Amino acid sequence: MKRAFFDTNLIIAYLFFLNSLHLQSKEAFKIYDELYWSNFVQEEFNHRFLIKQKYLKLFFNDLQKYLQNPNQEFYSYFDLKNFALDNYSGKFMEDVKSSISPFWNEYFGIETQISFLDIKKAINYCLKDLSITLNSNKKDLENIMHLTPKRTNDYPDIDILLKNNRVSDEDRIVILDGHDFACFSSDPIDFVTFDNDCFNGANGLEMLCFESVKGKHDFKY
Repeated sequence: MKRAFFDTNLIIAYLFFLNSLHLQSKEAFKIYDELYWSNFVQEEFNHRFLIKQKYLKLFFNDLQKYLQNPNQEFYSYFDLKNFALDNYSGKFMEDVKSSISPFWNEYFGIETQISFLDIKKAINYCLKDLSITLNSNKKDLENIMHLTPKRTNDYPDIDILLKNNRVSDEDRIVILDGHDFACFSSDPIDFVTFDNDCFNGANGLEMLCFESVKGKHDFKY
């Protein structure tokens, strides 16, 4: 039986089908029999879920309004990308931009030019998925994730090493939560993250109790 402690970004990628790493995340969920997260990861996930859902719903609602009076009859992936670039910035822009290619692939496949009427229809389906389906899937996910015991050890020596490796404050908390759980587990625990800095920081420390550290490149589809 294979067990793993998951980072927040992997869980978000799994839940949101409009995510460039969604297929890799599905492979990660398929491989492991038991999945774990800490209180911190759960709280970070809930916060990130609400923000990402809000951003994507706002974007597709804005796009739908824009297509009420379209400037052209047919649109491409690049037209949607340019619409996003012209209207958003920061984290909003980051979430929106990364959703456009999965949206196009999900609803239009290899087609390069789509009529604005067909895009509007696809947006309606997408908004439904971002509300009803997504919230339902979130409840299902919460039922399969196991919560680890609350960590009481700060592991200052490991924390300093991770900080020196330019691992962020939040990622250090996640790594140490997983490490603490793995140290006291009777079974091997993998640590899985799709964040490059988090992966590099954890993968470079032999003193961590993980069976192995895996990143997005370890999961093919």
